[in-house]
Amino acid sequence: MQKESARIIAEERIQYLFRQAYDAAKAGENEHSKRYVKLAKAIGMKSQLPIPKMLKRKFCKRCYSFFIPGKTVRVRIQKKNGYVVYTCLSCSNVQRYPFSKERKALKSKQNLRT
Repeated sequence: MQKESARIIAEERIQYLFRQAYDAAKAGENEHSKRYVKLAKAIGMKSQLPIPKMLKRKFCKRCYSFFIPGKTVRVRIQKKNGYVVYTCLSCSNVQRYPFSKERKALKSKQNLRT
């Protein structure tokens, strides 16, 4: 019972810290937003909770900068390779995420060939 309530509290805290990080990054307080992201990640590790997939893609893995397109991150689409490329404007770290629709289309084409 205690573990379950601690898990719920940790999930709520992580969500709250990511909202705070978004607000701080939007206001231009990048150091505050980085701190909120670090705290959220630490809470997730301490309580052995994974950060949700959509939240994982909203911060830099190297410098913990919260991503706001045009302010803290450059977003490009590589249609040829099927990736969305995030480039952090603070540390120039590059993260690539595949298109889900494109991957499904490629898999279906490969299945048709075999």
